[in-house]
Amino acid sequence: MTWLLTATGREHHLGACSALRPGNTPQIEEIAHALAQINRYTGHAARPYSVAEHSLLVCDLVQAAGFDCHAQMAALLHDAHEAFCGDAATPVKQVLGVAWMAFENTQALLVREAFQIRAAHTAHRAAIKRADLVALATERRDLLPFAHEACMPWPVLDTPGNEVPPAKLRLNTPEREAHPWHHWRDAFIVRFARLDAARLQAFTAIPATTPA
Repeated sequence: MTWLLTATGREHHLGACSALRPGNTPQIEEIAHALAQINRYTGHAARPYSVAEHSLLVCDLVQAAGFDCHAQMAALLHDAHEAFCGDAATPVKQVLGVAWMAFENTQALLVREAFQIRAAHTAHRAAIKRADLVALATERRDLLPFAHEACMPWPVLDTPGNEVPPAKLRLNTPEREAHPWHHWRDAFIVRFARLDAARLQAFTAIPATTPA
């Protein structure tokens, strides 16, 4: 058996059948804790930029696009599985190939099942992907030493006729740079709680159907 010890003291099993193991249920506190300390871009950003901060940005973008709490929750948790498998840069994933995809997908499915977002993830996949790309473009502009005249284009952002523009907000502000890692952990948990309450309210507001 292969497992890791989470921030809550829970043993999280990683095997292909981990979703079937009793008690192998991810907790939002351990997800937020881990994502707030896992940095994107293999640490090559201008400052520590965590998966938690990125996830909150994607959630903000989905909300700004007018999507409901179900889509926002799926956006917030779109990278939550990285609390257990880590974050690998897209080029690294491409090198690792099928083995990485199988491992990552197992953990992603486990998270979606645990937080009941499989349907929302499927229904809003395109919107979440778009927001993820806008976040990527924003992060590249503000946090990476990318120069169009010197660097190779990124196909997902720079394909002629299908370019992805960055968001108007800035990620390199003094306020953001001053936040410690636990600010993003706590913000992630607060956002999750708010969206979970909104989901429950939406569910209870649905009138019950009665047989004719």
